[in-house]
Amino acid sequence: MVPDRGRYPELDAFRGLAVSMMIFFHFFVDLSFLGVEGPDPFSGPLRIIGLLTASLFIFIAGISAHIKAEKTTGTKKQAISFLYRGGELILIGIGITAVTWIYLGGQGYVVFGILSLIGTALVLTPLFYKAGNYSLLVAAIISIVAFFVPLPHGPLWMAPGGIHPENFFSIDYTPLIPWLAVFLTGLSAGRIIYPKGEQRWIIGKIPRFFFPFTVIGKRSLLIYLVHQPVMILLISSLTGTGI
Repeated sequence: MVPDRGRYPELDAFRGLAVSMMIFFHFFVDLSFLGVEGPDPFSGPLRIIGLLTASLFIFIAGISAHIKAEKTTGTKKQAISFLYRGGELILIGIGITAVTWIYLGGQGYVVFGILSLIGTALVLTPLFYKAGNYSLLVAAIISIVAFFVPLPHGPLWMAPGGIHPENFFSIDYTPLIPWLAVFLTGLSAGRIIYPKGEQRWIIGKIPRFFFPFTVIGKRSLLIYLVHQPVMILLISSLTGTGI
């Protein structure tokens, strides 16, 4: 499979698949938010779909970060490049937090959502890229802490690290513990799948079935930003529920 103008179609396809899964999951979240009867998105199969969607997004971001690091020569240039891109996503994440805080009246708004997580991970990428396979050790430690060490409650400003007030609730909360481990796993996987930023295996053309996902994947950030307000407006109009 040959990259298209510097892109890797297979990554766009999986990114597009993640976007599609996200829209499917958020449809049920929006039904719940608007008080429309439907399956509970915060438990059971839908909860699993939500977790798999976030994991796929972040894992692919880690792989893409490896490719970008390989193709960005020079320590200073690499640091500036990742700081710029990561900072951009962090600022967008802060904007989403502000908008949802206003819209939701300060209840359940986005706190360190997935864009903030990926943005922060990108800023840290040059450090973990230089660490090589030791980044997998960091991922393992984060995972062990997340699953076996109960984190204490704490002030809201510690939420990015996974520590938050008691009875905390957010519609999108993706803290560094445990989610940075998924990004670092993707970063390490990139070393195997894309050594020196190039494909290790030629896997042929993408099946036609995946082509729509490839198109969606190229516009994943834009779709991420607009899909929620569009869906809420549509569901509200069709069901007659208030926003």
